[in-house]
Amino acid sequence: MKRIALLIPIAALVVLLLVGCAGPGMGYYFSPSSPSTPNVTASSPSPLIQPSSPIATPSSQPPSPEPQGINESTQDAITRAVEKVAPAVVFIDTKFQAQQSADPFGFPDFYSPQEPLPQEGQGSGVIVDGANGTILTNYHVIQNALEIRVTLPDGRSFSGSVLGEDTLSDIAVVRIEATGLPQATLADTANLRVGSWAIAIGNPYGYENTVTVGVVSALGRTISSPETGRPLQDLIQTDAAINPGNSGGALINIHGEVIGINTAILSSAQGIGFAVDINTAKSILSDILQYGRAIKPWIGITYSKVNEEMAASLKLPDTAGVIIQEVVANSPASKVGLRQNDVIRAIDGTPITKMENLRQIVQQKQVGDSITLTVLRDGQTLTLSLILAEMPSELP
Repeated sequence: MKRIALLIPIAALVVLLLVGCAGPGMGYYFSPSSPSTPNVTASSPSPLIQPSSPIATPSSQPPSPEPQGINESTQDAITRAVEKVAPAVVFIDTKFQAQQSADPFGFPDFYSPQEPLPQEGQGSGVIVDGANGTILTNYHVIQNALEIRVTLPDGRSFSGSVLGEDTLSDIAVVRIEATGLPQATLADTANLRVGSWAIAIGNPYGYENTVTVGVVSALGRTISSPETGRPLQDLIQTDAAINPGNSGGALINIHGEVIGINTAILSSAQGIGFAVDINTAKSILSDILQYGRAIKPWIGITYSKVNEEMAASLKLPDTAGVIIQEVVANSPASKVGLRQNDVIRAIDGTPITKMENLRQIVQQKQVGDSITLTVLRDGQTLTLSLILAEMPSELP
């Protein structure tokens, strides 16, 4: 089991990438030093894998009722929702090679085995394509795994293989050689509301198919990688209890549709957990099944919110837009001459009023699309056009 501290940065959050930061184990832990706030990829490869049956998506459903206490009707609805999804929530066991610590003086350690012994990790996953044995889980659940074992609620066990992963969203896709499996229905979270029911299903501490109930506490949350400080974005916050081993499990609504993949908890508090929004996970899943990797459009900058101090120092008219902190070499941004301290005020005419605006606009684009930036530099307004590139898997 590997425990990790995720830290929310004190300074303004710099948005670029998240590099996977948790080894296989029971889950992400983090302790913020300040409250988490909402924030904020080119060739045409041939398809590698195509599902032979469609991923289950919800039919038209009425909005989730807001929680108003647990009455008999609500209890029945929660029970039905759990019964619908629980058969598709699996237990994932991994074996991985632990990092061997180096002697501080550079001398060989004659008292420890030359090869570190494999360690074990546990987590959860959600079957999203029962005809092909396709499972969504967290990247940190299967990170560096030498062996993956998937156990279904009915007791059947299969060897798993990783089809692909996205370290930036902490999502991985695992496949087992099995057909005719139960599968979960994936919701559309575009209209998900704060205060609606949230039900977590997973395998905390090895207790299979544990269910906890709460609400959607907030949307669009951002937390940071413990190793790089890069952000994990667009998370659903919930007070449904998420414990070690829940990672990769399902967060569902009262209709029995998956709204998120459980990923992290706040170690210093109770009732603060996070899940990757299922709309994000669906996009990653589609890319991995089609191309073998996640494909994301990319500008090539790090940036932060413009605060009053920055505005005064740079003689800006107000705090609108985002300020560029760094331009990545050979990126689309560098090729059109974007510079440090440039302020991006709009994209394609849409004003940038909050940090997340830029990311949300770019995410809706495709690699190869052209976008027009309105930039404020030294009191002058510039209009620059750039072509979005595919985000590299590794950045400096």
